[in-house]
Amino acid sequence: MSEKMIFNGGQRRIYKEGEIPPVYERLPYDRCEVLTDIAPLEFHQKFKEADLVTTVDVTELVLGVNAEMIDWWWGNLEKGYHLWAPGEHYGFEWIVPPCEVGYEGSVEASYEFDPVHPMVITRVGMEKYPYTTCYEHCWIAQGHLGPAQTTLVHMYEDTEGGILWRTVQIMEEKDLRTLKEQNICMPDTTSHLQYESGRLRYFLPQLYELWKDHPDPYQNVHFDLRVTKTEDGTFRHISDNIIKNH
Repeated sequence: MSEKMIFNGGQRRIYKEGEIPPVYERLPYDRCEVLTDIAPLEFHQKFKEADLVTTVDVTELVLGVNAEMIDWWWGNLEKGYHLWAPGEHYGFEWIVPPCEVGYEGSVEASYEFDPVHPMVITRVGMEKYPYTTCYEHCWIAQGHLGPAQTTLVHMYEDTEGGILWRTVQIMEEKDLRTLKEQNICMPDTTSHLQYESGRLRYFLPQLYELWKDHPDPYQNVHFDLRVTKTEDGTFRHISDNIIKNH
């Protein structure tokens, strides 16, 4: 067999252009507490001429999981993508699997707002992180909403009983204007994110426990997405997150 297997998240119905998928009620989940007394993020001086705007910024207290589980989850999404947001996650596949390239440069196709056209998301390095503060762990990636490039950030750190989980979406001001001028509707990101965060404790601890001792790093990817601050006030991951010994 000459072609490599594509890691995917289970069976996925192939919808035709214009076909409307069935609507399912959300499964039970506990809506996480949204924290409102969080200091606003400030753009680092290096990014102030980039005309960036923060379009989503939500901080939640997510109980029942820890930061190590979340680090692992980003390399193993195909193992439970449908469990994460049943009825709203239509399908998943790795275009460039992290087991091949590590964290940076891995690419996923996530069918969550559109069952026909996926969000293609590429994980990038912390040199793209534009703020002056960060939590202890950080996942950062870039993709497109219509013609607009967007940077997505999930940062998180352990706290009593769970994690502090901050989700941020960033665009250039000109791209945000283009979306408005072309009347391109933004997906209901906040509601979907609340469903995802509220579902984590229902499946992730059990899934992590099942896989934690599996010895093959190609099948069981482990990342360390802790960050450290550099001399110029920007951030970098403390690990290169390259998969060894496969």
